[in-house]
Amino acid sequence: MKEIEPCYRILGAKIQQLRLTLGVSQADFAKRLGHTRTSLCNIEAGRQRILLHQVEPIAAAFGTTPRHLMKGIWW
Repeated sequence: MKEIEPCYRILGAKIQQLRLTLGVSQADFAKRLGHTRTSLCNIEAGRQRILLHQVEPIAAAFGTTPRHLMKGIWW
């Protein structure tokens, strides 16, 4: 199995950090995104890739922009 690219691990860790800072459970945040808790767990752990069209709703759920969410990953 091909190892997932580091950018997905970094983004997943950032999503987890923001979620924990806001005090939102994985189950509640996953429901807000229309994902399962397992899917969100895999995203946060960097085991699941996030598709480009999924970044905007994730950022919006945090009340921020995709640019802010992705800052520090590629630039």
